[in-house]
Amino acid sequence: MDIVMLGPGGVGKDSYLALMYAAMRDGIQGFGLCAREASLHEELTSAAEEVLRGRSPGAARREVLELVLQHRGRAVLPVRWRDHRYGAGQAGDGLLPGLARADGIMLFADAPRLLGDDRYRAELHRMAAVVQGALAGRDGRLTPLVLVFTKCDRLGSGSGAPAPLDPLLAPFEEVIARVAVTENLRGAVALVACGREPAGVTVPVLWILHHAIVGRGLALHAALTPGRALAPADKAAEYERLEPLFAPAERLVTLLSHVPSF
Repeated sequence: MDIVMLGPGGVGKDSYLALMYAAMRDGIQGFGLCAREASLHEELTSAAEEVLRGRSPGAARREVLELVLQHRGRAVLPVRWRDHRYGAGQAGDGLLPGLARADGIMLFADAPRLLGDDRYRAELHRMAAVVQGALAGRDGRLTPLVLVFTKCDRLGSGSGAPAPLDPLLAPFEEVIARVAVTENLRGAVALVACGREPAGVTVPVLWILHHAIVGRGLALHAALTPGRALAPADKAAEYERLEPLFAPAERLVTLLSHVPSF
């Protein structure tokens, strides 16, 4: 499984990744993530501890992280987690292949900066256009996409109410509209906080696991339906390997009922 996260520098992807790993390490409804290498496990665990102390994660940024999806302690799928940094004025040509073949996509934006910086909003709009172009070239796989707004704990509200979504979503209106009318795309919004009191950090990964696994199951089932052309043996083997995950992945929806979607 390939997961791509994309966002400008300084958006907090390193902090998010460390806290997400810490939250998923022990498993949620049986699903967990672990690093393939002990050194990466130690690096992410240490970074999470630093973030929980209110410090920046000290680990060096990795563009690709090799993880393993587990279910009830059993390794079931390799997960390649790609961290792409979007730079101002970047055309995005180098990002298109990775986005086009990803099984799940996360787009990151710094919520306080988005609300107060016109140039940053324009940069996010350009980033969204790159993603929209990549989505247009995808095949028919069911693909989850999550808009991840970071630093939401810094959005002051005198009434204590959460920040309205519309201003945050404005730079992404076009990609939201495309996802909403495309049968094989599933979009969600995650408001996260990555600090001493993390919030929402498991929403993006659970959304992706739910839709990516269920979607792959539906595609394999269709390919193996009697009366169709004989399916390759590798599809039958993949279905047999993933079949125990389909029902548990479907049940993840109970944790996501509150998540805004499009």
